[in-house]
Amino acid sequence: MKRIALFLFVSIFAFSIQAQHVFNAGSVKFNTGVGVPQINGFIPTVNISGEVGVIPTGEVGLVSFGGLAEFHLADDGKTFPRFYVGPRAAWHVHAFNSTVFDVYAGAGFGIVLNGEGKFNNSSINTQADIFVGGRWMYSPSTGLFVELGFTGLSNARFGFTFGF
Repeated sequence: MKRIALFLFVSIFAFSIQAQHVFNAGSVKFNTGVGVPQINGFIPTVNISGEVGVIPTGEVGLVSFGGLAEFHLADDGKTFPRFYVGPRAAWHVHAFNSTVFDVYAGAGFGIVLNGEGKFNNSSINTQADIFVGGRWMYSPSTGLFVELGFTGLSNARFGFTFGF
C-alpha cells in the first residue's frame, strides 16, 4: 500500500512539474492579430501564425516550428497589396515556472509579394523574420500575444492566441 501511495504521489508531482509552462512539447498555438506596418502607410497589417512545440531543450526551454502569413494594404500615393508567407522557428524560455506567461524569441525566412504601387512595380522578394514575443494565457486555450522585431511586414504585432 505504501508503494502505491508513493507511486501516486510521485506521479502527481511529476505531472505538476511538467504542466508548469504554457508551451510544451506537442503544444499547438495560433496567433491572429494586427500589426504596425514597416513601410508605406498607416493601415495595420493583418496576420496569422501558428506553431507546434517539437524539441525540448531540458530545463531551459523548448524549440517550436511553424509559419507566418501576413497581409498589408500599403499606400505610396496609390494603394497596393503586400503579402508575406514563410516558415519560422522559436525558442520558448522555461527559465521560470508559469502557467499563464510564455516568453519566446525566434527567426524565420519568407517571401514577400508586392503589388504595383505608384512608385514601384509588382515584385517578389525574400525577407527575414526576427522577433521576440510573449503570451498571456487567461484561460488554458485562449490568450493575448505581442511580438516585436522585424516580423514579416510589421515591426510590432499584437492580438489573440488560441491553443490546443
